Amino acid sequence: MNRFLFSFLWPSWQNQDNIMTAKRISAYIILAALFLLLLTGSTSAREEYAKKTGKGCIFCHEEKTGGAIKTAGIAYIKNGYQYPIPLNIIEKAVKVQSAFHKTARFIIGYLHILAAFILVGAIFYIHIFVKPSQITGGLPKGERILGISCLITLTITGIYLTWFRIDRFGHFFDNAFGRILFIKILLFILMLIFAVTAVTFIHSRMKKESQATKQAILDSGEITFENLKDFDGSSGKPACIVHDRKIYDVSESTKWKNGRHFGKHSAGTDLTEAIKGAPHGPEVLEKVRFVAEVKGVEKQPEKISGIRKFFIFMAYSNMVIILLIIFCIASWRWGFAVIPETLSGESLAAKNCIDCHKKLNPGVYADWKQSLHAGVGVDCYKCHKAAGELSSVASSSHMKHSSLPVTAFVSPKTCSECHPKETAEYAKSKHANTIEIMWKIDKWLQLGMNNEVERNSGCYVCHGTVVDIKDGKPAEGSWPNVGVGRKNPDGSLGSCSSCHTRHRFSVAEARKPEACGQCHLGPDHPQIELYNESKHGAIYNAEATEWKWVTDDGKWLAGRDFRAPTCSTCHMSAAQGVSRSHDVTERLSWELQAPSTVRPSDFKAFPAKTDWKTERGKMEMVCRQCHSEEWTNSHFKNLDNVISNYESNYYKPASKIMDNLYAKGILSKISYFDEELEWEFYELWHHEGRRARMGSAMMAPDYAWWHGFYELKHRFNTIKEASEEALKTGKVYVYREFPGKESEVKTK
Repeated sequence: MNRFLFSFLWPSWQNQDNIMTAKRISAYIILAALFLLLLTGSTSAREEYAKKTGKGCIFCHEEKTGGAIKTAGIAYIKNGYQYPIPLNIIEKAVKVQSAFHKTARFIIGYLHILAAFILVGAIFYIHIFVKPSQITGGLPKGERILGISCLITLTITGIYLTWFRIDRFGHFFDNAFGRILFIKILLFILMLIFAVTAVTFIHSRMKKESQATKQAILDSGEITFENLKDFDGSSGKPACIVHDRKIYDVSESTKWKNGRHFGKHSAGTDLTEAIKGAPHGPEVLEKVRFVAEVKGVEKQPEKISGIRKFFIFMAYSNMVIILLIIFCIASWRWGFAVIPETLSGESLAAKNCIDCHKKLNPGVYADWKQSLHAGVGVDCYKCHKAAGELSSVASSSHMKHSSLPVTAFVSPKTCSECHPKETAEYAKSKHANTIEIMWKIDKWLQLGMNNEVERNSGCYVCHGTVVDIKDGKPAEGSWPNVGVGRKNPDGSLGSCSSCHTRHRFSVAEARKPEACGQCHLGPDHPQIELYNESKHGAIYNAEATEWKWVTDDGKWLAGRDFRAPTCSTCHMSAAQGVSRSHDVTERLSWELQAPSTVRPSDFKAFPAKTDWKTERGKMEMVCRQCHSEEWTNSHFKNLDNVISNYESNYYKPASKIMDNLYAKGILSKISYFDEELEWEFYELWHHEGRRARMGSAMMAPDYAWWHGFYELKHRFNTIKEASEEALKTGKVYVYREFPGKESEVKTK
């Protein structure tokens, strides 16, 4: 078979011009391949990958400093060293790491290399030593079968191995491996074209020429013992036998099919001795055509010497050795699932965690098993390992089950090993610093007007606690907690599982408004209610089940994946011209939570390091994914007007009234909430004032008017009436008994 790869330059290999042409074409192909290879770059793990992805080395590797590659790393390579990684590529990376695919990959890879070895070895031997120019009469059937079988095997196995490594057409061109593979495939296709041409058209023409030549020899009777083998009846050739130096043509005999007589005797040979022992003697030859006397002297069979027998043994031994070498190459290149993996101490510990908690906490296990973490090898121990600053909070009760220290605390610092960019963004956000903000602006906390029980069950659930460690254990009330601003024992702020709840840590969940609505609700910050009332929320509630929450290309685009924005769309997700961010301080041009509306950089409790014009520009770009520029500008102009209306007609006049009462000593600044007017003023800005402003910002007209400005009018008039009465009498009603003050309730 392998002889036919150059035989496409038919009609005559004896022609030296054709031979030189073939050599030149071969040289051009090799030079072109080498030139393309020079254009490719090398690929290896680099620090620039971490910079480009925002991920630490441990995201792709087993250790912080590198090491063995994990499923996430395989997915990253599959995606052409690009981030984010589409979900379909991650899922495929997980799938191909299964025992079935590892075993299939090894077997198929072994067959691929074996077929290549057979094909390439035969090609080199035939073309270097036998020479294609010596081939006449077409291609031998055995070689055609062998060659076609090798090419079919290479094609089928190559398709699977290419599917395993390549996930999109662009992958052929965005890294060195892809470019080399693409060149290899092109060369293989070229070889297939040559092969198909050789075994069909060229083989047929050469066969006809050879048959005509042999028929001429047969007709002339010029058959010798040297060329007798060419008359074996195969592939349409004449079938002749020799008996007692006489040549007989058995081509037309029904007893000889394709040069074989009942599977025992073959044409193209001397059957003198065989006919002596046959049931019928030489008389049967009278039924076939006598051609002539054979010319020349028959060569006697050569006796095989001992050294030649040893050579034959060595030849077959080498073939076995080659098969074993291919086995080693395939095992190294593609692995073999039947061979058990050697688990490190940490991996073994993680497996023990999974096996145990699968029985004790099936809900936890089920969540984790369905998570992306499970798919890319992020197990229990990788997150719950008690190391560094967390070593002091290792679970003592867990030591009876394992000697490896673990902790219940999983902080953003732990998450930063794989997600450093997201963690850094979050650390500078209002979410992460909400405890600091809360204590600076909330008089309930500052003056102890509520107690620890009330704070732990209310404020701290969303805002977070300061996790206090006593005797190696978290103090009661400070843990458990997943507040967005939790202060952790390792010094980090926040809890990623506040939005990406454990143990599934879903991106889709965090993109939905319900994730934000667990905290952003109620009379003082009713964002989830505002959203549900808005057109955005109406569309979401009607169509959200049809939206695509996790996409194959890692992007989440308006119009393609969803029809209306959610909280994360506007405040965090990427849009055309706007990068995604876990810093919710970005894209804000007003601080609507403050008593008096200010720019984010002027918010004293947490002054933003942003420029409000730049951030508004970002938010406007998000809006323009679905709205016109005119619509967007009108919306923000209306919001600015609402804020101006709130400030000039409600907050500032009411604040002036309160300042006057404090100045005259009618109201006391020693405490807060102990006088009725202080409650009224607090709710004017903290409840109705926020609802009016936030309702306008989020396009919720009922909240902007009936729950906002309507209630503001009522509250303002109540304050004005009470203040006028206080100025007349010189006193206000004071709550002498204030239930649940911190000084009255002792907590542990």
